[in-house]
Amino acid sequence: MNARAARTAAAERIRRAYDTELGSVRAFLPERVPIDVLPPLLQPYLNATGELTLRYPVGGGVRGWLDGLFGRRAPDVVALLPALSEPERQRLMTVLSVLAHAYRWDSVPPAQDRFAERRIQLPAGLREPWQALAELQESPCVGTTWSMHLCNWRMTDRPGGSSYRPEELTPQNVRVAHQWLLPPYDAHLERFSLTFVLMEAAGAGALLALVEATEACANNDPDDALQALGRLHAGIRAVAASFTANVRAAHIAPEVWLELVQPTFAWAAETVDGPLEGPSGMQLGTIQSLDAALGVSGGSDLAEQTRHARRYLPAAHHRFLHTLERAGPLIPTYVAASGEPDLRDRFNACLKALGTFRVAHAVRGARYLSAGRHGESSRVSTGLGTAWRPDQPAAPSSPGHDDDPVDIFRRAMAERIDETRGAALG
Repeated sequence: MNARAARTAAAERIRRAYDTELGSVRAFLPERVPIDVLPPLLQPYLNATGELTLRYPVGGGVRGWLDGLFGRRAPDVVALLPALSEPERQRLMTVLSVLAHAYRWDSVPPAQDRFAERRIQLPAGLREPWQALAELQESPCVGTTWSMHLCNWRMTDRPGGSSYRPEELTPQNVRVAHQWLLPPYDAHLERFSLTFVLMEAAGAGALLALVEATEACANNDPDDALQALGRLHAGIRAVAASFTANVRAAHIAPEVWLELVQPTFAWAAETVDGPLEGPSGMQLGTIQSLDAALGVSGGSDLAEQTRHARRYLPAAHHRFLHTLERAGPLIPTYVAASGEPDLRDRFNACLKALGTFRVAHAVRGARYLSAGRHGESSRVSTGLGTAWRPDQPAAPSSPGHDDDPVDIFRRAMAERIDETRGAALG
């Protein structure tokens, strides 16, 4: 097979995966607005999630209450799971993940002893359905970006189960579905969670442009490739703009995020699947797709952990990313071989936009982590695994120390930013 035929075959595989693995919305989002009802047998789980705001951030914790509700085994619930529709499974996984993560921490802010725990024994009526559903969904038994963010929303202008287009999702008409904080802190949790949804919604345009750029390169059409890369550049900027518009102190106060919003998403304990993390930005499929298509590789800690994060994505999304990676750096290879300065500049502009997003992420992430420097309580993050002394009651490390979470985060981000810039064509 000659080089052009190989490019054509790869582009066809990418288009096929795009059409089949990303659903009707062609994005890393549910195909329909997440449903808000479940079969009667599962109603107790929905009811319990609805009570979290009155029990989790106040009082003596939720473990005793959840033990009372779900302490007994629920074989009838487990037996029902295979018959559920995909939207029902998605909703139930969100509900069970929220309840399980609340049980893991017991209260928010968590008590200091929770950070030393490495084995969590969930009540059988919660643990067994959660494990069985995770197995059906081919995912680790832990909350993920998919279950706790990307499926945890509703629209104000249409019911659950309705069709939608990604560009219709806005801060004005999207709300978090399952909340566990009381006012005024609920608004901070909602904005943080919906940031993931809105970034993936904005990413739909970038994904289409990415596929079209791949096809133009495979067809040896520099004019179409130039236009597609222009749309890809605009799509990357839209993803970055969504992030910067939402992750700011006016919407998500750093101290509220660190004390009340962030802790619940981490897991930081052993499960039947071994040590697991919980939701993180590294589980965003659009960003991983951009890296794969633009040839941003590397061996940094963040690059390795991002690849590891794919195990937390739905199986179909994982397959799409695998198809992109198998195709290799088709776009940069074609652009470099073309000798066209305009193509090279447009390609490099895409990388610059992706790098600019990572710079913004580095700056804002460090600012939010810094809110913990003067606190007394421990914290543990997802993704990079940075922690505010999770096993000791001591105050956080000081700036400049090897174990300082902010410095760890900054170093990791700087390496990934360098890898992004290093993919530019000379």
